[in-house]
Amino acid sequence: MPELPEVELLRRQLERILPGRVIADFECRKPKLCRLRGIEAAGPGELVSRMRDLLVGRRVESVDRRGKFLLWGLTGGLVLAVHLKLAGQIVVVGPDGRELARGGHWAPRPGVPLPHRATHITFRLDDGSVVYLTDIRQFARLTLMPAGEVGPFLREFGLGPDGLREPVDAERLEQVFRRRPKAPIKAVLLDQAVVAGLGNIYADEVLFATGIHPLRPAAGLTRPEVEALAAAIPEILSRAVAEGAGPVVGDRAARDNGLPEVHGREGEPCRRCGTPIRRLRVGGRSTYFCPTCQPLSP
Repeated sequence: MPELPEVELLRRQLERILPGRVIADFECRKPKLCRLRGIEAAGPGELVSRMRDLLVGRRVESVDRRGKFLLWGLTGGLVLAVHLKLAGQIVVVGPDGRELARGGHWAPRPGVPLPHRATHITFRLDDGSVVYLTDIRQFARLTLMPAGEVGPFLREFGLGPDGLREPVDAERLEQVFRRRPKAPIKAVLLDQAVVAGLGNIYADEVLFATGIHPLRPAAGLTRPEVEALAAAIPEILSRAVAEGAGPVVGDRAARDNGLPEVHGREGEPCRRCGTPIRRLRVGGRSTYFCPTCQPLSP
C-alpha cells in the first residue's frame, strides 16, 4: 500500500506538472472508483458522464495532501480528492511519450506500456500530457466535490495529525495508548486516527528506531518510550521522503541500504546487532522486527 512518504513524493511530482494545465478529457472504465459529493447526478448510470462534464475544461490550480489523500484544487471552486488505497498508481506521460511522474503501488513497473489492462482512469491534459491511474485491486477512489465539502469529507475519516506536517504530541499519544490497554502498539500505530498516513512499513521502522517490540501493549509503554515514539514518527517519515521512500516489492525490501531497516528484510541480519530480522503478524499485517534490539519485555 502506498504510504505517506510515497504519497508526499507523488504530490511533489504532480505539483511541478499539473498546476496551470487544463483537463481536456476524462475517461473512467470503472465507475465504482468515482464519487460525487455535494453535487447532483441524474442517476447512478450518469455519474461518470456528470463527472466528466464537470472536469473537462477546468484548470488544475494546486495539488495538496492530507494524510494519504491527494487534493487537486480546480477552477470554479471544485476539489478532486484522490486516494490510491491498497494498489493505486499514478503515472504522468508527456506529449513526447516521456514519463514525467510516477508514484503509488509498484505494479505495473516502469517500462510496461500504458494504458495497462488495469488502467481504469485517464486524464488528458491540454498540452498533450496524459495522467494514468492504474489499480490492480480496484480500491482507489476519486471524489469530486465543492471546496467547502473538503473539511467535512476529511473529518469523516477521523484523521489524526499529519505525521509530516504537524507535531506529534507525546501527551496525546499517551492518552490514546491508555485507552487501548490490550492492543499491541503496532496495531494502534496503524490507526489513522492516531497519526494520519503512518502505515505498515513505517510503523515497523518507527518501532525499530525506538527499540519497541510490536506486540508490546500500547498502554504499557513508559513515558520516555512514548516521547521517543512521538519524536521518531516525523523523523522516520521525513527521512523516507528524503531517501525517495522505502521501496518494498513483493514483500521484500528492494534496496540494500537506507530505509526500510527492518520491513521486508526477514532473515537478513539486523544492521545494529546482526540478529536475523523476524516476521510475525499483528492485526493481520506482516510485521518485521529485530528480537534483540526490540525485546518483548522491556
